Amino acid sequence: MDHIFVMRVNKSVSVVPFPDGPPKRSLDLGCGGGTWIIEAAKEWPDCHFVGFDLVDVQVPLSLLGPDIANRITWVHGNFLTTKLPFDDDEFDHVHMHSLGRGIPENKWGVLFEEVNRVLRPGGVVEVLEHDILFPTLPSWFTAPLRVRNKRSDSIHHPNGSQHRATTPPPLSPDLKPPAHDHALLESLYYGVFENRFINLRPTAILPIHFTSNFRQVISAPIVHFRMPALPPLQALPQPLPPNALLLGGDSDRSETSFQPIASPDVPLTPRPASVSFSSTGSRQTSNSASTGKSSIFDRSYSVSDTNTQSTNSPGDCPSPTFYTSSPKSAWATKRPLYTVDWSSAERTTGTGTTSPFLVSLEEIDKLNESSLAMQLYWSYRSVLTCQESMWEELVDRMRNRPGELMELGWENDLELGELESRAKFEVLVERYKRDMQARISLWVSLRELGWAVPPREPLSKAELVEEERLYQAMLEARRFASEEDLQTPCRSVRIFVGYKDC
Repeated sequence: MDHIFVMRVNKSVSVVPFPDGPPKRSLDLGCGGGTWIIEAAKEWPDCHFVGFDLVDVQVPLSLLGPDIANRITWVHGNFLTTKLPFDDDEFDHVHMHSLGRGIPENKWGVLFEEVNRVLRPGGVVEVLEHDILFPTLPSWFTAPLRVRNKRSDSIHHPNGSQHRATTPPPLSPDLKPPAHDHALLESLYYGVFENRFINLRPTAILPIHFTSNFRQVISAPIVHFRMPALPPLQALPQPLPPNALLLGGDSDRSETSFQPIASPDVPLTPRPASVSFSSTGSRQTSNSASTGKSSIFDRSYSVSDTNTQSTNSPGDCPSPTFYTSSPKSAWATKRPLYTVDWSSAERTTGTGTTSPFLVSLEEIDKLNESSLAMQLYWSYRSVLTCQESMWEELVDRMRNRPGELMELGWENDLELGELESRAKFEVLVERYKRDMQARISLWVSLRELGWAVPPREPLSKAELVEEERLYQAMLEARRFASEEDLQTPCRSVRIFVGYKDC
């Protein structure tokens, strides 16, 4: 995604201006699948590329056209334990991006010494790096996703006896409740990096190593992308027709002659396997529609005609056109997508002037609100890629530091109950995944692109009552939203450029 972002805002694979033309030989450190090299090879037809990575996951050259494949070489090794297998002054250009999660703090200096060695005099290195963030959701957003209708916690046996489920003891008065629902995962995630001596803010320490190894350094300011605007709530589906059960029951729903009627403004959307609002976005609403007060959502979403609001009681089948709006009104008033920390900008050219941004702020301003959903998606998927390492961290704490887990609610989650530790951990991860999917609501972005949303299957009256209850709980919860919740960064990015002495 970093490559696509740079291409979108800079119209090039590189942020470096090349006054004498593109480089003739380029090295991509930590090349991954090789996406950047393949795109750069198209833009720089006279350049030869070397992609260096720890594992062999690159695109096979046999799948590329000969004009591209003949200029690419894949090399594998570990630059943290051995010197780079290249000659001195071999490359005109070195490209690095998103390596901070795998480089201990004490290895950055050695790595840049090697980069300096393989660069020719006057060569340039560019680095795009981001801070290690665990995107969080406020409790008011996640609480409705946890609510379920209260059911009896006892089991009635055929002989008339009863077995009542045991309830875990309440939190100790000395223990404060966790800051948010995913506080344990957040602690485990940061612990994974801290125990490996990986700095959580590489954007803050890289300038030191750059200025120690390169003649001219341009350190762009840190860009903090905020959380995307709250997604709209999805319309409730159509009820089953009265004779649905006679026609074949739930198993034959899709074969009945009944077809849900889509709203004229917004198509109905499919129900996921779990509770629909916990894994998808939903239709546009506003707090002001239910409270009569202005809210922060008025600046992000327009509200439909209040005549379309359902007046049904929770026990009735609600209207499927509950809170409708046109797709184009989703981002009615655009607010800044990011904040810039200009205090971090630096330029070591002897002029003392502030660094240029390296990419155009005007081009970033042209991005729409949906781009923030992708920034959040990138951040939360980065958390999921560390799942096994987070499990290892949890096992270590269970053995050596159980008190820390108690403070984070590990033994006091009613939903988890008596599940084994591994199963409990996977429940927490899956819960985080569902919550983030609800927050991102990718369906809104797809609608903006003109994708048709499939109709939702109809529900029974009992299912609709549950959906209505959850809908109202989520609508009520948004009253507790604050401007600060929307301004919380979901990703922080910084770009560096360094030139070797001639």
